[in-house]
Amino acid sequence: MKTTLFIVIALAASPGLAMAEQTADLSFEQRCEREMKPRFDVSLSEAGHHIDNTVSSRVLNNRSVHSYAGEFMLGMTALETRTSVLFDGPTISDKASGRECVSPRIAVELVVPRMSVYVAREFSPASCSYRKILEHEMRHVQLYREQFPKVEERVRASLAERFRDRPLYARHGAGLAALQAEVDQWLRPFIKGEIARIEVAQVAMDTPEESFRLYGACQGELASNLHGRY
Repeated sequence: MKTTLFIVIALAASPGLAMAEQTADLSFEQRCEREMKPRFDVSLSEAGHHIDNTVSSRVLNNRSVHSYAGEFMLGMTALETRTSVLFDGPTISDKASGRECVSPRIAVELVVPRMSVYVAREFSPASCSYRKILEHEMRHVQLYREQFPKVEERVRASLAERFRDRPLYARHGAGLAALQAEVDQWLRPFIKGEIARIEVAQVAMDTPEESFRLYGACQGELASNLHGRY
């Protein structure tokens, strides 16, 4: 019985010993490529919208970054996105070469707080003008909702393409600094550029033709309302 028990234990231990021998036979680069795979987490949170009918056309004009002095702002959709980027990574060091590899662990959270949809207070919620302006602003809201998931997808795809399922290599002690450089010099500007593309699409929606259409809507009610007040 003792002999049988010894044989069973020896057999059970053999796979572990084989794995240890296999790991010992791997070079530094082979261990890094096998064990230091990147991990990415990209998420998006969006908090909806609310409608505000308490701000005057002139105040909205002053708040807008795309308007000019003297213009009347019929409505506006405003939001301020926030981006959180966290990173870390375990390392494997090789004393013989003085190098190390780091497994990039990057978490990106795109936060879209509640959007503020303004319709100038000169327009009563019961009026035709109010409904037309709100319809236009809700097109902006819809465009945001369509575009932000695409930003999430592009960030995720770009991270995968950038690192290609491989670790980062650096001199000993500099692996995390190399990862931080990737985040600061490439990832953050990339995300900023993707969000800027959304704003370009938003501005493109407010064409002179669209403004002319709104001013002439509801049999001229909108234009006469503004000019009658100012």
